[in-house]
Amino acid sequence: MALLERITDDMKSALRAGDRSRLQVLRTLTSAVTYEAKDHHQEPTDELVRIVLTRESRRREEAINILISGGRADKAADERSELAIIAEYLPPAVDAAAIEAAAREIIGETGATGPSDMGRVMAPLIERLRAIGTVDGKAVSAAVRKLLSGS
Repeated sequence: MALLERITDDMKSALRAGDRSRLQVLRTLTSAVTYEAKDHHQEPTDELVRIVLTRESRRREEAINILISGGRADKAADERSELAIIAEYLPPAVDAAAIEAAAREIIGETGATGPSDMGRVMAPLIERLRAIGTVDGKAVSAAVRKLLSGS
């Protein structure tokens, strides 16, 4: 089953069950996917849905940090519950060891030798890692930078 179909089916189930908070999050996700697909003039694919889910989860994480620092623990709890719902649809995160192993492979394939070659390594690495699971771009960038700088 396609990821968007799964979200839509779960949205219908939440509607039937009267779970308003879950329904609202799922409606927001389907709307974001639809807009993203229209912006790119394409049909919603699983890859596009994963990109939107990753972006939405990142937004929730940022909101949680801002709300906690602002003393709004009650609103942060709401954001955490939304993040938990979004996380149900994301593939598991790629661990640091897999990132480093894939980075070493790509560095070898591209012949990258130093920090100036980060651009040649990052695009194919991110693409390869996204096929495995959810990717944190900052962690990938840090791992590549560490390997290319030799530290």
